[in-house]
Amino acid sequence: MAIYHTRVKTFSRSQGHASTAAAAYRAGLLIIDTRTGLKHDYRRRGGVVETRCIAPDEAPDWAFDPCELWSAAEASEKRKDATVAREFEIALPHELTDEERSDLTAAIARALVERYRFAIQASIHEPQTPDGLNYHAHLLATTRRVGDAGLADKTRELDGGPSGRGEVEWIREMVARTTNEHLAAAQVQARVDHRSLKAQAAEAAANGDEAAALSLSREPTEHVGKDATALHRKGVDCDRTKANQEIAIDNETQWDEALAQLEGEGRLQPTSAGHSHGQAKRDRAALVLAPVQGDGHIRVVRGLGSAKPKATTGEKHQATRTALAEAIALWRENFVAGIDASFKATTQLLAHGAERLARFVHVSSFRADMSSLVKHLKRVKHDALRFKRRMAAEARAKHLLHQAEFALEQFEGEHPRPAMWSRPEWSKRRARRLRAVQSRRDGYRRARMATEPEAQRDYEAAARASAEQLEALSRRMLTRYPVPSDQEKPAEAKAIEVQGQGAAEPSADTPKVVRPG
Repeated sequence: MAIYHTRVKTFSRSQGHASTAAAAYRAGLLIIDTRTGLKHDYRRRGGVVETRCIAPDEAPDWAFDPCELWSAAEASEKRKDATVAREFEIALPHELTDEERSDLTAAIARALVERYRFAIQASIHEPQTPDGLNYHAHLLATTRRVGDAGLADKTRELDGGPSGRGEVEWIREMVARTTNEHLAAAQVQARVDHRSLKAQAAEAAANGDEAAALSLSREPTEHVGKDATALHRKGVDCDRTKANQEIAIDNETQWDEALAQLEGEGRLQPTSAGHSHGQAKRDRAALVLAPVQGDGHIRVVRGLGSAKPKATTGEKHQATRTALAEAIALWRENFVAGIDASFKATTQLLAHGAERLARFVHVSSFRADMSSLVKHLKRVKHDALRFKRRMAAEARAKHLLHQAEFALEQFEGEHPRPAMWSRPEWSKRRARRLRAVQSRRDGYRRARMATEPEAQRDYEAAARASAEQLEALSRRMLTRYPVPSDQEKPAEAKAIEVQGQGAAEPSADTPKVVRPG
């Protein structure tokens, strides 16, 4: 589920900040501050996908070079308490591709440049962990407008007060609107909302959507920050991380209780697609990440940039080939082996995939259907492996419970009475460990409930439903895109081949197809 986050911050000399240092760190560059002679070298840092500079059309050439831009920005400020840069930190949806996130960042930056006429260095950062979702952009802007003569007057409308608050609200709304436009263009159902949870819940209640209103009435979590996040990855939880865990547990409990009450009273209404609590869970569970290391290159954009060119015929054909290859690779993972369903149409469709591709690669609907086929295969895979994931989650929850219990036992064994601390401090430390045990005990209980026989039957029913949808799509594609080989008997049909390795087709009298593998 896409997450909305937009924060505006400033860099001030009175706080020891320098725009050259901030720009070098965010772009992973070496920038020399000509005013002080200091070198800011962050060329060894990772996680920078790309950096681009965007400025008005009339800006001089140096405004598109980060090294020259920020040295000029520092030199233009004379006061010892001057504000030297302004940053717009924006979350980027993990559901988009690297290219789509780049386009989104450029669109947001262009909108800011067009409104305020300053220069922006836009740096995209990727998560530093294999399963991370924290894609984000740092849009570092000059505090002065840029004209043909260089840096000019200050952007005072962003400095604060009623005007500043109004501009920040415009920025937040623009970021949400632009993000949703790009999510829609990428055919991603998730949407973001810049408004507070309270405002969203009030709107849902006014529209009669009580379930959505309850979901949005949850207690918000606190911002953790990079330092606490780094400690959490090492297995050390700070107070704010623990508080957020407790908030999440309380929200989940309140949601379940309120939902059960609404269902019992017959007042439950369906929520909008992409915004429901259940959809959020499904989105997280279905997520398959393949992080790609960015090259950290600098992309210079003159003026406000240009619109993304339309894909060429060759690129469209390549996209179709890629979709077919991905579908075949997914099919050969053999995740359908445990599903009580027939996959005759899907097997036939992919068995003659190369022939079908050669005949219909130029048909735009074939490319769209191949993309849809990949999505259906991923959904079947997700549902087929759901129980296995729940078993793994139960094992993790049990391990975490044992850790918490051991920490409590160790504390009580080493500190049976408040010798090192005052009694209130000792009681506080012990209570924190008791809360951790209770929280993880509740988590283990929920994890066990998710692996009970009834839950397993629900997972199997969902997998069968996904399989039926996949087969229905495959049958439609066989009708829309027929090839001569489809007329062959199953025993004579060619096996699906990937990189020279084939998978045998079933015989005509076999009631259920042999799973690929």
